[in-house]
Amino acid sequence: MLFKIIAVGKLKDKALAAKTAEFEKRIQAFGKLEVVELKDGTKEKECARILEALEKERGLIIVLSEEGAELTSQAFSGVISSANRKLIFVIGGPYGLSDEVKKRAEKVLSLSKMTFTHEMCRFFLTEQIYRAIAIAKGIKYHND
Repeated sequence: MLFKIIAVGKLKDKALAAKTAEFEKRIQAFGKLEVVELKDGTKEKECARILEALEKERGLIIVLSEEGAELTSQAFSGVISSANRKLIFVIGGPYGLSDEVKKRAEKVLSLSKMTFTHEMCRFFLTEQIYRAIAIAKGIKYHND
């Protein structure tokens, strides 16, 4: 499995960065994970950087956005296990994503109806990717 996370901004909270790194390490046991941190700025500049980063990407592009579809962990696991190509996840900055970025995606997903910081989204995403892998592989992590 190949995973890529394109995220605006760095993880500045040390505790959150450590927990995110823990899940990134767990994911790496099952595939390659690449994380690209883009410089934050205005919404327009961030979205231009995201589009540039996606320009040569080939794979299933999944954008995280508050108006996206919400999935259960089992359904998310199904998305990941059925994708026979690279999975590219996009996390925008605090001002959200342009329609142009969302149109570039095959799937637009929401982690919740609530709003989280982009740092929290990155942590939640890495945990959910690991959970999805655990569900698919029958690893004792998810309580079914």
